Amino acid sequence: MWLDFERTKRPKFKDPVMIVAVSTSMPQYRALYSQARELAEYLLRKMEFERIATVRSSSFPPEVLVRGDGLATLPACHFYSGGTTPGPILFAGDASPMDEQHEFAEFLLGYCEEIGAKELYSVGARWADNPVSPEAEPQPNGFATDGVGVENLRRHGVNILSEEPAPFFSSMVVAMAKERGIRGYKLSVDHGEPSPHARSVAKLLEVLSGMAGFDVDLEELRAQAKKGTKPPKTGDGGAYH
Repeated sequence: MWLDFERTKRPKFKDPVMIVAVSTSMPQYRALYSQARELAEYLLRKMEFERIATVRSSSFPPEVLVRGDGLATLPACHFYSGGTTPGPILFAGDASPMDEQHEFAEFLLGYCEEIGAKELYSVGARWADNPVSPEAEPQPNGFATDGVGVENLRRHGVNILSEEPAPFFSSMVVAMAKERGIRGYKLSVDHGEPSPHARSVAKLLEVLSGMAGFDVDLEELRAQAKKGTKPPKTGDGGAYH
């Protein structure tokens, strides 16, 4: 696996938690499975985050992204710190890994060890479900690496998944976290809500903020959910750039 990892800062952390919020960049799936990307964009707009590292990898789709200024760049993801004290560490960016997903998960978990993260939350859409009605109220569901984690999810109103596959990087990184002594959680929602997924993102953030211990204002999301309108644009390069 080719990987270019650039640290821009090496801050000190006290008991940080890692939030993994990346979605597929494949156009045919973006409308259904972009909840994690939308969640990350919302956090980056509503909380004070600072970019501390950037990664480019052969795990990302083999494409070049042409930004609004006409400049071509490789897909990249970034680590951000901040928000509150102690704040979460957010992993977000252009795409979720498509190839060499085990190897990329090992890289990310190695960085978790480096910064001392003992909990990891991965968010996204549930792949193994049938689409729900567009009007249905999103229900957070998920799984964890151990029984304590499962009970924590239950206490926060999460439906526990069982007897079904959970494919791709956002789920694999949770299962692999256990070997590193990191408690991993997967939080997801059934797909079916039309894009943008304001109700789904709000539900995920209600659970995530409660479990991970940070505050974020959800009023904008709730207003969007009532109106069914798109969130405001964040600029030519998106919230990540």
